[in-house]
Amino acid sequence: MYWTGARVHRVPLPAGFTGGEVAAVNAKGLMVGSLHAAGRTAAFSFRAGARAVTLLPEGAHAADVSDQGLIVGDAVKGGSLVGLEWEGARILRRLAPPAGYSLTSVTALNNAGQIAGSGEAVKDDESWSAGLVWPARRSAAAIPLQRFWPAGVPYDFWYPRDIDRAGRIVGTHDYTRLDTRTPTQWLPPYTTESEPGLLGERTSGTFEAISPTTNVSVGTASDSHMVGPFPPETAPPEQAQIWPGTGPLLALPRLSPEGASQAYAVSDDQRVGGSAADARSTSRAVIWTCALRQAYRP
Repeated sequence: MYWTGARVHRVPLPAGFTGGEVAAVNAKGLMVGSLHAAGRTAAFSFRAGARAVTLLPEGAHAADVSDQGLIVGDAVKGGSLVGLEWEGARILRRLAPPAGYSLTSVTALNNAGQIAGSGEAVKDDESWSAGLVWPARRSAAAIPLQRFWPAGVPYDFWYPRDIDRAGRIVGTHDYTRLDTRTPTQWLPPYTTESEPGLLGERTSGTFEAISPTTNVSVGTASDSHMVGPFPPETAPPEQAQIWPGTGPLLALPRLSPEGASQAYAVSDDQRVGGSAADARSTSRAVIWTCALRQAYRP
């Protein structure tokens, strides 16, 4: 579904499909996402008001769309994930991972044509995870984002989630040994990563999106079951968070005092899209407007 103002609209499902989700929409109203049926998924695009979706060739999932109409996503072939970029309803290029890596995700595309995702490398009995970026030049190879551990550290996983026009990438570092996730940013030329910290006394959190040009990032703050607080049930509910690019992370107001909230998208004019639980514990789709003016240090 999609919204115009507060009005909700259904995306029409093709015959044989029973559900789906819209993953992204561009400034011209072109949406992309995935359709679900028994035993299979399909990538689609859809323009608001159209009578039918467009199925993207070979695609299983579509993750993002640029304002130029380029779309990125993935397919599964021979049990392996394959990255794809579409223009309209044709495959523009196949997104090969760096040598020695297999692909684990394709997540984002900016208006400059750069693409972000993640991969995994295996050598002998060692494996490691790395974020990836594909330059806009279609002949250029994907680049692993530092920091990764080619010596083999099985506890670290890197999940780039979004990329802005300047090539700034945001995502999450998941340290599974301690069940901690940390909001992470990679800046060109991607030789290191930075972690701006956590929200207040929270022990875990994510970055899910970055604004197209203003370097404002959003995600969700939570807590680790291993780091604390203890007992775990004393931890507060998840909370949407925002980072203006410098300084500490800030909290976004909840819809109800004890309701969980999450942030998944942010625009240059500081609108943040996400979800929040109301006083009846019902999760609602929400938008925070003038988000930085509402944000506060917990």
